[in-house]
Formats: sequence, C-alpha cells, structure tokens
Amino acid sequence: MRMLGRTGTVLGLASLALAPSLAAQVTGFETFKWYVGGQVGVTIFETKTQTKGAIFTGGAHFLVTAKRTGLILAVEEGFKKNQTSSYPDPTVLGGSRQVVFNNLRKYSLSLVAFPFKTAAQPYIGVGAGWIHTVKEYPQGFFGTPADADSASKLADRLGGHGFGSLIGGVQFRVDRFMLFGQYMLTSGPSSSKLLTGPTHGFMGGIRIGLGGAREVSDGASGTSGGD
Repeated sequence: MRMLGRTGTVLGLASLALAPSLAAQVTGFETFKWYVGGQVGVTIFETKTQTKGAIFTGGAHFLVTAKRTGLILAVEEGFKKNQTSSYPDPTVLGGSRQVVFNNLRKYSLSLVAFPFKTAAQPYIGVGAGWIHTVKEYPQGFFGTPADADSASKLADRLGGHGFGSLIGGVQFRVDRFMLFGQYMLTSGPSSSKLLTGPTHGFMGGIRIGLGGAREVSDGASGTSGGD
C-alpha cells in the first residue's frame, strides 16, 4: 500500500508540473501511429548483500498505438558502479562468493490500454521482459584461471532473469509530442539469482510521433483520433 501511495504521489506531481501547458494540448492521442521516445528516472532494486536502493536510470522506447491500446518496447539502463551481491559457492570460506557488478539493464514489452481520452490521459498495462546485471566480477581467490572463468560465467548467468510486469502512467499530448510519467513493477527472480525481490521503476520522458502505423487508402488519414 505504501508503494501505491508513492506511485500516486509521483504521478500527481507530474500532472501538476505540466498543468500550465494544458491549454496548448489536444485531448486524446493519435490512433494507429508510431512514437519513439526517451525516459529518465530511478530504478529501485535489492540484492542478497544490499538493501533496497535507487539508481539513476535512462532509456529509450517505441510505442505503437491502436484505437485504445498500445504496445511499448523499451530498453533501460540503471547506472551505478560497485554494486554487490553473492551466490552459493562451497569452495569459499563461509560458502558464499561475493560478486561486484556495474549497472542494471532491463528490456521490456508492455501491452497498455488508454481507457479515457482526456488532456491528462492515464494508461495501464501488463508485460514481460528480461533484467540483468552488467559486468559481473566475482571476488576472492581462484585456484586456476579456468576456475575464475567459470565463476565469471556463472555470475553472468545468475545476474539475469525474466519477469512479468505491471505498468501505469499518465501522458499529455502537445502537438506531435507526448510528455509522460509512469511506474513499472516487475516480479522477482528465484532465490538463486543475484537480484532479490521485485524492482520498481519511476520514469518520465517524451515521445515523438513518427507517422502512421498502418496503410490507408482513398485519402483517409492513418493518424486520426479514434472515438
């Protein structure tokens, strides 16, 4: 419940920040159209050796709209060096080998619905994707170079996992542009992975219209607003 409250607060503040420009906006969004955009914000995650923390995140995405639905394909990277986790290793004193990694990368595909055509237009959806740590460095002593190489490959494999996701946001159309803020919750991995528990992403950004997403004929426009 606390996280839902934070999400509502973030989206509410985004709405207030953009309120002065509402007079220049068009209600609703253009149907059957491609958009490309960028976003920045924070990703909150947890590992076996670190409690939940937020790192700066940036990314890019494509959005293709239908009548009242859309498909978002996104890639994001969280930037933070010297993050730590661990995995079980019976060759290490204590039975656990520490791993240092840099950055966190996420690929996601989300199917979203736009239930209302208003100036401040909310959207909700579900999706799936893949998240993984970047540049893993297992720590400690290794008997041979082959052991070190095996540990590096294992850390790379344990650093990634698939996820299901929920997404919610609000967007504002300004001419060819969409300004937006959104929240994404991902499911957590199995207990063997470097990351633990769900991740939370709070992002804001801009989308730019590219053109129609379907062919039209007889002079009909592929970017006209739907009912």
